[in-house]
Amino acid sequence: MQSFTALVRPPGISFPQAISNHPQKQGINYFRALNQHQNYVAALKQLGGKILSLPPEDSLPDSTFVEDTAFVFGETAFLCSTKEKSRRNEVKSVAKVLKNHLKLLQLKPYLDGGDILSTPEAVYVGLTNRTDAKAAKFLSKQICKKMVSIPVIKGLHLKSAVSYLGNNILLINPERIESAAFKNFKWIEVEEKDSYAANCLAVGNQVIMPAGFQNVNKKIRQYGFETIELEMSEFEKADGGITCLSLIMPSEI
Repeated sequence: MQSFTALVRPPGISFPQAISNHPQKQGINYFRALNQHQNYVAALKQLGGKILSLPPEDSLPDSTFVEDTAFVFGETAFLCSTKEKSRRNEVKSVAKVLKNHLKLLQLKPYLDGGDILSTPEAVYVGLTNRTDAKAAKFLSKQICKKMVSIPVIKGLHLKSAVSYLGNNILLINPERIESAAFKNFKWIEVEEKDSYAANCLAVGNQVIMPAGFQNVNKKIRQYGFETIELEMSEFEKADGGITCLSLIMPSEI
């Protein structure tokens, strides 16, 4: 069982007002979201995670999506600079906790954590409506690892379309990104109709994924991984995925 720390934050009472382009965003059920978040945290614990839980921020609708606030690289937490004004206080809130564990460095605008995909060989940064090329270039000068910018054609973030599972394997919807930069990986392809399932969280040999995508589940298992399915309906309505709900950090924290 792999050891890690997961920073999480339950959704606040204003969660139904989260920024979203999903057609069912008006139907977000706050109490169902709370229950789904509790099951998510339980899954992280099951995988050996130490949970660092922040109190809900009732005035910040999107604050449960903590992944967007920072990128952890080694002993440094790079604080993201969100383009959405309503989300900027989320970063300040998370930084108060991270400063007790990691060195902090503020990134230049604009960059969301959901646009950063870290693999053993390189860090990939999605160019989206939330992340620009200047921010990607600034980050590249701060880390001692190859960095590659990836234009995102469709979807909110890079990690909405691609997840790194380990063993040089990507879970990927190639229709949503310019995928040529990933040609050296093995691909588990996700069809457009199953696009929500392209965002998964791998911990060792276990993959946490949204429930209801049996074709994707089967493909993942064929590569030797085990899967944990979670209901994510309310977070999907808020344009959030599996990885959005946690900030994964080294076990020493």
